[in-house]
Formats: sequence, structure tokens, C-alpha cells
Amino acid sequence: MIRYNYVGIIFLFITLLSGSIQAQIRVSGQLKDSKNHPIPYASISIENTIDGATTDSLGRFSFKTREKGMRILLGTYIGYETKKDTIIISGNNIVHNMLLNEKPIPIREVVITAGAFEANDDQKTAILKPLDIYTNAGAGGDIAGAIRTLPGTQAQTNQTGLFVRGGDASESDFIVDGMVVQNPFSSNVPGVSQRSRFMPFQFKGISFSSGGYSVRYGQALSSILELNTMDLAEKSTLNFSAGVTGVELSETVRWNKSSAEITGHYDNISPFLSLAKTNFRFFQVPVGGGFSAKYVLVSSDKDLLKIFLKYDISSSGTNVQNPYSSDLVYFPSSADSIIGFGLKNSNLYFNSTYRHSFDKLIFRTAISGSTNKDDINWGYIPGNNYDWRVQWRGEILYNLNDRLNLSVGSELQRYHFNQIFSVLSSGFNEFIAAGYAEMEWKPFSGLAIKPGIRYEHSTLLHKDNAAPRLAMAIGTGNYSQISIATGLFYEDPDKKYLFSGYRPDFQNAVHYIANYQWMKSDRTFRIETYYKLYNQLVFENLDNSVKYDANPYRFIPFGENIDNSGSGYARGVEVFWRDKALIHNFDYWISYSYIDSKRLYQNFRSSVTPSFVANNNLNVLVKYFIDPLQINVGASYTYASGRPFYNPDFNVKTSPDYHDVSFNMSYLTTIGKYFGVAYMSIDNLLNTKNIYGYQFSPDGTSHAIVPALYRSIYVGFTISLTQFTKEEL
Repeated sequence: MIRYNYVGIIFLFITLLSGSIQAQIRVSGQLKDSKNHPIPYASISIENTIDGATTDSLGRFSFKTREKGMRILLGTYIGYETKKDTIIISGNNIVHNMLLNEKPIPIREVVITAGAFEANDDQKTAILKPLDIYTNAGAGGDIAGAIRTLPGTQAQTNQTGLFVRGGDASESDFIVDGMVVQNPFSSNVPGVSQRSRFMPFQFKGISFSSGGYSVRYGQALSSILELNTMDLAEKSTLNFSAGVTGVELSETVRWNKSSAEITGHYDNISPFLSLAKTNFRFFQVPVGGGFSAKYVLVSSDKDLLKIFLKYDISSSGTNVQNPYSSDLVYFPSSADSIIGFGLKNSNLYFNSTYRHSFDKLIFRTAISGSTNKDDINWGYIPGNNYDWRVQWRGEILYNLNDRLNLSVGSELQRYHFNQIFSVLSSGFNEFIAAGYAEMEWKPFSGLAIKPGIRYEHSTLLHKDNAAPRLAMAIGTGNYSQISIATGLFYEDPDKKYLFSGYRPDFQNAVHYIANYQWMKSDRTFRIETYYKLYNQLVFENLDNSVKYDANPYRFIPFGENIDNSGSGYARGVEVFWRDKALIHNFDYWISYSYIDSKRLYQNFRSSVTPSFVANNNLNVLVKYFIDPLQINVGASYTYASGRPFYNPDFNVKTSPDYHDVSFNMSYLTTIGKYFGVAYMSIDNLLNTKNIYGYQFSPDGTSHAIVPALYRSIYVGFTISLTQFTKEEL
């Protein structure tokens, strides 16, 4: 619940550094175009591995690998055909030059951008590398924390989830290898933002779309965060991490065509709490543990199987502001302003994917499942939440030619929620069947068109929907383009209404997006404007004499006049600039978002700006790696303008502006023949007394909502127990 479990950063640095030094055979060469001009900053890799490099300013590349025998060397660069050359890796170093031919500019319907920019089968995304997350001083090693530094997101630290372009947390989905994660964050504690459950080093790329995303996905009105797990591990390793919040041990075993990984961790923040001054009192120190395991098999150049499993348990006890203190009708014994919130959680997630490549066709299928259980005590009131989800997906991607490809697919989702609070019990089952088709057509160089349609059927709502979507990209120069996108997006009503027995229609949103992008020599500039129109939002048509209740845990009785008459909009402008070329080993980005959003939904009394929306958001991030000292330093600044909050009479009050300056530093070293990293981070370096909002009592008085602690300091160390030779180091 407090920022902890940063130990994964160590594993990442070990992977990055040892990956470049442990290999035995060097592959080098130069990449040129058809006019014999070198191609800088292109990607070179061995197919179905993570062995590779980026070309320098003269198109030269060099990397090491442990692969043997006949392999495929891939050369890729935006605007050029992908090149596949066969090479023979034997006992000698290899020099191999490659030639790339220009192709039509690929579709670049980009919404938010950060990290490396790569073309993939869902190109309306920005690729965020794990290193971008770990070296982001404001992220704390958390995937969601790093996403919140990008344009379009809100700096939420008292509510769990991603709040994107005027949407609440329920409008964003986490996707792992194409499959929905039902519980991507640790279980919620009132007033405290929770970390995401996954560690960045488990993924080869993290793609974020804040609107206009592919028809592959539905049931999200605002955004998709897509995580793609690593393929074959590069080598066998054994690593140990320790910090002031816990310990972690991980082992990876690499065979010729397969690899297995297992990680175990134990978390206990007692040492951290002995050093920190908290605003909340813990009557039970947060503790937890768990493990994750993964198996990858590459049976041939055409087959890839991945199996991923993760299990975690945790418990905590926190004194929090009582969200039921004003609800004396249903809970007359809950008038105390402070209440003890006890939580025990267990969570299991499983995911398996399989891919087979034919000549011009790729077949992919996946299955996933999860269970989650929360045992809760609201003071003396017991509660229990239990849910599970099973999902299957199958799809075919058919490349007709270089200018036209088609993808079709289907998915089935079954999920269940059950909730017990005191003597009240409720639950529901949902089954969603969906089919989709999408085409990408490049009629000529400089133009790409991507239409698609998605169909869904809900057995719970007894409703169907069809969601057409369209995106286009037009090249405006060698380094720039204009992109536009629009589409219709549907989602089930919020769970609290389904728990209460209501069955409204789907909620929906229409996205309109226009984007200009310029990229050259590790510099990126993007400016984007959007308009999002909300329709059929769930609205409580209550009598005007009923007071407004902002409690997200409030009880909704059945029998009220609740329908789909709500509506809203969100519109704004976003600017992103990133520069990795100004100074060697220096990287910085600046992102700014302006948003104007209003809604009439749930129990709002009029169309107003929701309390989770700040009109202005600014993030500045800098990081620098000092080669001689083997030290990486980073800093970030986050600003958000004040957010509105509403009293029981629905009169507005505004929170102060939000400011946060954070700093991190990591030191890379060797201990004998072992490799280690020491890490330190400081959140809210200036100890700014941020106020997140206000909670109101029945008489209209209010108190400020503050974070669990104003400033936190984390230190940790990890060592690789895999021995390296002097030559390898």
C-alpha cells in the first residue's frame, strides 16, 4: 500500500548489462538503404530471441549472442521493409551487412508516446521499455506509476487505477499477452493508491493507448495498457534482492529451445515504518509474499508457447477515514470518523499463449484465468469479496501482400463477482462473447487506412453492440506524419450497480483524435487533440432532497430510478517532447495535458467536472548515466492543478495544486565475480504537504484527504549469484 517492492530494478540492470557482456560470439555489420546510405538507429536482432542492438549514426551494429547454428537476422526500421537474412553462427565472430528497402509509411495512429517507437501489429500505441520505468524517478518501479507521467493521465495518489482523459479507473483495462487482467492492482485500501501487481522486468515492452485502440479489445471506454511477456530467457541466472521492505530470490534456467523462470518474494514493511513518519496508523503491519513462474518453448522458428503463473498473498490493518461515517441509516454504529480497515488478500493469475506462423498467416490463441479473495473488516463489520475470470482468445493475421493485411478473431469471457458486507450479500455472473475483424491497407506510400469492427454480446445485460473504428495516417515528410482516429467503445455498467441488481444497457463513448508527430535522431515531438463523447452513462434519478454522497463504497438500494440517461464529454490538448540525443547517456521528457471534462452520471446532481479530473497536468523527467562511476541518477517533477470536490449540497470545493519532486539513484558494482546494484529513491523530496481532496460530514464540514506519508525513502541492494568470468565482466 505504501510504495515498496522495488527489488525488480536490480534484476533489470543485471539483465541489461550481463546480456551485453556474457555472450560468446559477436555479430556485427552495417545497415544501409538501396541508395547506399547508412540507416541510423535501426533495430537488429536474432529472430525469436532478445539478442540484438541498435545501429549507431553510421548504421553500424554489434552485439554478442550464445545462439548457435542457422539463425534468422532481422533488420527493422520505420518506413522500411523488414529484412530477414539467414546467418550461420559458429565459433567465429560474424560480420554481416544488411540492405533495407523503403516501404509505404506504416500506419502510426499514435495517441500517447514514450520510450522506443516500434511498428507492431497494433501500431496505435507507444512502447515503454522496462528501463524507462525503472529509471523514472516518479514511478517507484511501478508500471502504473510510469504511465501516469505520460500525457492524458491523472496524477492520482489517493485512488487506485489509471484515470485517463476524463475517465475513471473502471474505464481502463490491463492486458497481458492479449488477455484481460481482472485484478491488476493490489486490493484497495480507502484513500491509498495501490501499486500494480506486475514487475516491469517480466515484460519486453509495455504499450499504452489512451484512446482509439484496436478492435481486438473492448469493455474499456478510455484506455488499454498492454503488457507483453518476455520470450526465451537469454541465459541461466540466479539473483537475490533485499531492501527495507522485503527480499526476493529469482532463478532462470535456459535450455536450447526453452527456458523456465521462478521468483519468490517476502514483503514486510516494518523496517520501512521504523524510519518513516506516516499519516496513517497501522494496527497490523503490511506483510505479504508470493511467487511467479514462467515457461517458454520455441519448438521451431514457427512455434512459440508461453505459460505464466503468479500467486500472491498479503495482509494489513490500517486506520483510515471512515467512508460510512455519514451513512447512519444503514449503518448506525459507524459514526466514528476513524475506522480500522483490516484486509487479507489472495490472488492467482494464469496465462498461456501459443503462436504458429505459416507462410503468410499467423495463428494465435490464448487462455487465462484468475481468482481473487479479500477478507475485510470495516471496524466491527465483516466483509468479503470474491471474484474469478476465465478468458479464451483465438485470432488469425493474414498478410495478403506488403500493402494489405487482415486480422480476424474471437474471444469468450466468463467472470463472477460476489460481495458480502455485514448481513448483505450480492453477486453476479457475466459471459461476453465477441468477434472482430480489422484491415490495414496502404494504397500508396505515405497513406495508411485501418478500419475495423467489433461485435459483443452480454448474457448478463441481454444486450448486443457493434463498435466500428477507423484510423488513418498521412505522411507529411521524412520524419513527420498526421494521424486521425475515431471509433465507438462499449462497457458494462459499474459493478456497484450490478451488485445491487440493476441491469442497465451498455455505456458507450465515441472518440475523435487528431495527432501530429515528428521523430528524428532520438528526438520526438507530438501534439494531439481529442474529443470524447460519453453516452448512456448510468444515472441515479434521485429526489433533489437526497444529499449527495461521494463515498465510493456507498450502499445502493434496489428499487431506485436508475437508467442510462447520463452523459458527458472530455476534450483536451496534449504535448509530448523527448530528447535522448542532446547529451550522451542523458535522456529527458516533458509531457503536458490540458483537459476540460464534465459529466452527469451516477449520483451527480448536475453536469460537473468529476473530482478525479485536474485540468492541467505537467510531468518533467530527467535521467543520466555516468559511465566512469557506473551510476544512474534521475529526477522528476509532477504538477497537477487543483481538483473539484462536492459537499452534500453538491457545492464545489477545490483542492490545492499538487507538486512532487522525486529523485532516484542506482550504483552498479562487482563483488568478486558477482554483479550487484545498490538502489535508492526519494519520493516527494521537498516534503510538500499535498492534499488530495476533502471528505464531507453530513453537516457539510470537511476534512482534508492526505497521503499515507508525505515523503518516503527506499534503499535496497541486489546481487547476481550467477558467476561471471573476468573477461565477461
